[in-house]
Amino acid sequence: MTDDSLENTKLNVAVLVGEDFFRKRTFDAISALAIKPMVFELSDTLLDELVAAQPIGIVVDLEDENFSGLSVLAAIRATPELVDVPYIAYCAFDREDIIVSAKALGITHVIRSVYAASLVKLIRDFLPDLDEDTAD
Repeated sequence: MTDDSLENTKLNVAVLVGEDFFRKRTFDAISALAIKPMVFELSDTLLDELVAAQPIGIVVDLEDENFSGLSVLAAIRATPELVDVPYIAYCAFDREDIIVSAKALGITHVIRSVYAASLVKLIRDFLPDLDEDTAD
């Protein structure tokens, strides 16, 4: 591991994914970029916890069974300290209800199967400053 990648471990990405399979895959993909994944659970203090963590990105499962990903992401986008934090949100191609609601809220998303197939690339791409932060 280079000094740059060691420095990179000070960076973190917030993971709001309840499903074990996708949580582990997301955790592994973020770790592969030498960034610390931080898993958060839905709670009354979630926004405060996210602000305190100062993530460089956020991953949200829009169809999580434990919380409304759309509501959580809308609240994140309305929090001044988090409004500029890039995010990646995903849902299944057949969840037209979520897709329409996301579009109405200005929330962009990727299809779950695309997310699963291209995790590292998608996470790297939604963190546009990552290459700049890790340049030799």
